Amino acid sequence: MTLSDYIDRIESASRTITVYAPAPRPALVDRLRRETGVRSVDYRSLPEMTAASRAFLVVHEGGEFVAAIGLDAVREFLEPPIYDPWAEELDEVPYRHVIDVFESTVWHTLDRRQLLAASREIENRAWQVGSGTLRVGFQRSGALEAMAPVYDRLAAETALDIHVYIDDDWARPSIPGVTIHADAGAEIGSVWVLVFDGDGDELWSGGLLAKEHDGGGFEGVWVDESRLVALLDRSLQQSV
Repeated sequence: MTLSDYIDRIESASRTITVYAPAPRPALVDRLRRETGVRSVDYRSLPEMTAASRAFLVVHEGGEFVAAIGLDAVREFLEPPIYDPWAEELDEVPYRHVIDVFESTVWHTLDRRQLLAASREIENRAWQVGSGTLRVGFQRSGALEAMAPVYDRLAAETALDIHVYIDDDWARPSIPGVTIHADAGAEIGSVWVLVFDGDGDELWSGGLLAKEHDGGGFEGVWVDESRLVALLDRSLQQSV
């Protein structure tokens, strides 16, 4: 199976989102409807005496409660701060709860900043485990060059087996400890992909795949389930 087929294989979860806030949040509700693969997004009012900071959304799947997330975390994910994979601040950022809850949910619209934030979650797992295999697609050499300092440190300070893939040539110095697969195929040039195998521990494994739209932006999904992570890993290797 190719990478292009992978997202189509993810089954759409029968999820609903309800936004609870003292005042209507039409802009947020509309954006969630457009950007997530969630079928139903509604608003319900809270008493005016409720502090605005207590506004939250509730996620159900198949009628069963999944999670409640503060709107501060949701807003943060829509325009997330970016930290290095080893940054202590990553342990505290609210948007990580959004990434956790919306695992295996296909987002119709993601921008590069949101994808970078989700990528940092996977890279942080690789950093903490310090071993195993991390595979990353950078589309083009310019993107890899911009991230070279990050991957130089990941390789230097861990025992990770790191493989990176680009669609074009790599005419710059090698990155010690990183295997660069240049001319990896046109499909690599149209996707954003990361896979970490957790060094065999499924609690630490994770993957992300996003396809670039012709008009900009991405459709994508991140996964934690070991079966889906392994399938993404195989799809990546078969596509290059």
